Amino acid sequence: MRDCTQVQLILRSDKGDLSSFSPLLQKGFSIKARTGTSLKALFCEQLGVDAVYFEDRIQTIFLDGKPVDDPDSAIVRDGCTIALSAAMPGLVGSTFRRGGALADFRNTITYKGQAERLGMEGEGRVRVKLFNLLVGELGPVFLHEGIWVEKQDAARVLKALLELPHASMASFEKDGRTVSHDQLAALDWSEEPGDVHLSVLI
Repeated sequence: MRDCTQVQLILRSDKGDLSSFSPLLQKGFSIKARTGTSLKALFCEQLGVDAVYFEDRIQTIFLDGKPVDDPDSAIVRDGCTIALSAAMPGLVGSTFRRGGALADFRNTITYKGQAERLGMEGEGRVRVKLFNLLVGELGPVFLHEGIWVEKQDAARVLKALLELPHASMASFEKDGRTVSHDQLAALDWSEEPGDVHLSVLI
């Protein structure tokens, strides 16, 4: 049964262009997760991200605003925020790269693992932000599985999509019912309850 406190929105694309969702993926979205486990376990075991990709591609990780060097000991909690980036250029990139040569320079703000909390698992939501190359690489995976976003953010993305000269979405479905381009454009989001569970299928 659908949660009456949220809107379910499914978009189907036959073009595969998800660039309109980039601002949303960078601002952040929520996913359901098993909490009390390690950050690496969240992505590799729960979300199915390849372990080699995780180690080689995801070079910068922030957990609640603190850089993470050891994702095996960083504990995911309900309501936490995780920001992921591929390698960033310059001094900033070198400083915040996990395990990098300059990691000692930000020792006072680095996330300190709390391995003793491993095993205290539960269900919750975490907020994820993607940056640079990961937007295009991991973004479609999250969008396909479905993400939770604030209705104001969903409204902005849909407005941008619907204003494109050539429709990038083949069909729209809201709360289990197919809706037209015009019906979606006329939707008053201020009257909609709660968050939006958004899925984009290609």
